[in-house]
Amino acid sequence: MKKTDILNKIIYIPKQFLNGNDSVYSLVKESGYFEIYNQIKESDIIDVLVKHLDCIDQWLSHSENNRSGSGWYFKQNDNGKYIVGYLPIEGNMKVTEYLDKIEACAAFVKQKIEEVRNA
Repeated sequence: MKKTDILNKIIYIPKQFLNGNDSVYSLVKESGYFEIYNQIKESDIIDVLVKHLDCIDQWLSHSENNRSGSGWYFKQNDNGKYIVGYLPIEGNMKVTEYLDKIEACAAFVKQKIEEVRNA
């Protein structure tokens, strides 16, 4: 499977998750990401997201609807900036603030799929 095909599957994971019975893990695995994870960078995800801007709001919604006790999240704050953070069960919370929605989404997607791969 080509890298572009895998990236196109990855960015639509939230939509696929809502439309079916598959887990996020199975969707990431089926995308082919596990085989080439070290070849996919945030910049690659940005390149695909700019062509599919609708996916960004899907990832925002997916993050808002996630009810786990810990993990990566993506949201817009009251100042209009985008936050990508990690909520641990114990320890310090990691947070990065972005002005660019696409860049923030790409960072979140990469962290999220890596979290899934390492689960």
